Amino acid sequence: MFKAILFDLADTLLQFDHLDHRTLFLLGAKDTYRHLHGLDAALPEFEIYTRIHFRAFRRKYIWSNIRRRDFNVNDVICQVLSKLNISLSQDEISALVWRWYKPVVRRATVEPGTHAMLREFQRQGLKLAIVSNTCAPDYCLDRHLEREKLLEFFPIRIYSSNTIYRKPHPVIFRVALEQLGISPEQAVFVGDTLGADIQGARRAGMTTVWKPALRTRTTRKRRVRPDHEIEKIIELADVVLGCGV
Repeated sequence: MFKAILFDLADTLLQFDHLDHRTLFLLGAKDTYRHLHGLDAALPEFEIYTRIHFRAFRRKYIWSNIRRRDFNVNDVICQVLSKLNISLSQDEISALVWRWYKPVVRRATVEPGTHAMLREFQRQGLKLAIVSNTCAPDYCLDRHLEREKLLEFFPIRIYSSNTIYRKPHPVIFRVALEQLGISPEQAVFVGDTLGADIQGARRAGMTTVWKPALRTRTTRKRRVRPDHEIEKIIELADVVLGCGV
């Protein structure tokens, strides 16, 4: 009997048909550059501004892959502002980071029927949580979820940008399970990546549901075998409720 469902975020709860990270980076750079101009900050030319950010992000990204730990964009932006000799309050920094993240919001969609499915899960007494690998800070992700009317369903949200550990590391799964107050065998985890999501959750002792991202569905070579596979997120109801709760 399942007592909880844990969800990945990107390409699971939120859908992205095409996510060009370089384009998103440049859009975020333009938005933040305009915002800082509005604050009368002393700025270099846009190309220099973008280059400074790119180098800071790249260093963090490379180092995070070496250490297998995530970083937080809020910290990167603070470092860049310090390098540019720009002093902002934390509220102003948060507003700036939101502008970095906002291009992602514009490209996200929620599959029809998702909200009704989540309400049914709650009605059945299932606990819901999010476990996401992300460098975005919690206040951006929570704001995004609120805009999509999803935040209310997930009192437990574990982001790797906060915990540092990221999937498939067992710590990030363990933190979520402890906050839910359940054992691994009582939980289902649904995600889009075989390595981080499915393999990590299986090692943690959970039942796994693989929902491959739209852009990867033609790639069927796999070494990790999920317990279940779905094409649309609303098919999760048949898997979970069909097994009994």
